[in-house]
Amino acid sequence: MDTSDYNPTPHVIPEGENATPLEVVGGDCTDTEKLIIIMCGLPATGKTHIGNRIARYVSFFLDIQTKIFNVGDYRRELFGASLPAEFFDHSNKENMAKREQACDAALGDLVDYMKQDGVRVGILDSTNSSRTRRAHIRHVLQKDNKLKCKII
Repeated sequence: MDTSDYNPTPHVIPEGENATPLEVVGGDCTDTEKLIIIMCGLPATGKTHIGNRIARYVSFFLDIQTKIFNVGDYRRELFGASLPAEFFDHSNKENMAKREQACDAALGDLVDYMKQDGVRVGILDSTNSSRTRRAHIRHVLQKDNKLKCKII
């Protein structure tokens, strides 16, 4: 087959009596399975790019609802797009609280999204470089939701 002829098509899960069980299609996935992917890394290292690629693959080829929650978008919505460099200073407690507020807003929307019915994947796109931030995210997700969480 010539590579110019290759055109991938999405995996369509048949419905009805002859439906393919999700256990066959998605490994250990069940009809209520939910997965949260937490992106973790230094700024400008490709977290958003990788998150978008994962979301596109999962939604197109596996036909599973996927949504990305970018904390930077929440921060720009809450505090504006033009922020001084001091806003990102870890020693400034007031600005740290504002950044945590943006992260918690994205996390809250992610939890609400995951509570909806059906199989779904949510991606939290943020630096999440400190252990305390990742521990806080895990605590929120597992507190009463018992959601699967993978940190990449």
